[in-house]
Amino acid sequence: MLTKPLQIVIDKESLVGVNIDKLCNLAENHYLLACDTLLYECATTSESKRGKILNRYKKIMEAGAYHCSCSVGFLQYEGKHGSPYPRFLPDLDATEKIRRARLKDLLGPNTINKVYQSRCDVAKKIFLELSEKLKIRLGSENPEVGKAMRDLPSDPLTRFQKLTERIDLIDLHQMGVDLVPKDWIRNDTQFCLSPDWISWQYIRLTNIIVMNYYYLHQMGGPPGDNRAEHDYQDMEYVLLLSRADALLTRDKKLVEPLAKAAFPEKDVFSSIDEIPDSYKIS
Repeated sequence: MLTKPLQIVIDKESLVGVNIDKLCNLAENHYLLACDTLLYECATTSESKRGKILNRYKKIMEAGAYHCSCSVGFLQYEGKHGSPYPRFLPDLDATEKIRRARLKDLLGPNTINKVYQSRCDVAKKIFLELSEKLKIRLGSENPEVGKAMRDLPSDPLTRFQKLTERIDLIDLHQMGVDLVPKDWIRNDTQFCLSPDWISWQYIRLTNIIVMNYYYLHQMGGPPGDNRAEHDYQDMEYVLLLSRADALLTRDKKLVEPLAKAAFPEKDVFSSIDEIPDSYKIS
């Protein structure tokens, strides 16, 4: 019987901070996923660093890493097909196109600006506006909730674990139907039905971060637009753990604690040296 390949997600912090030769060796011998969020982050970094980080991205792709979609693609698939997205994440056609592409053609300026504005708008609407509405509503209707939020642990991992426990008590189906654009969903009754759906996990992670923003509101001030857009990218890396087996990250602020809290059964590595031989392609 053929064993299912173990898929490892890599985020920008690891792409930048880990030795490139080690990363290429990892890509040669493992199912390493370099998602479209990673490409987007590389292309939108400061102009002085953009060429260097895009070169790193291109090297791991040529060494064997795979491209995969992220939240929007998954939600559209599940809405159209009325079933959970498959386990295997790599987009083989897109992977080959990226491997053959010239470095400067990976993302053009017009595409970057369009995607950047779209992501900023989504992050602002979901994280900042929802958490602000939550603060106002609960402040007037349930002020004791604000006190409970202020009593949450300052340690990110412990706080995310407690927030995850609260969100996991909620049926997220209707919330998913209401949040996702109507033209993406063929049948409301056959969408976002359980934690087996990536759309369910998307709504789940969104709620965890919104509640964390509410906590930050209570503790002195809300994050700004730039922080929200960056947190949205980080959430997308974690979302891939709903299908992938591991995440390689050096981000201690959001990615690592959120991943460990939301998917405690999955592996979260901060170093290539932590990855066991069982992840190698046989």
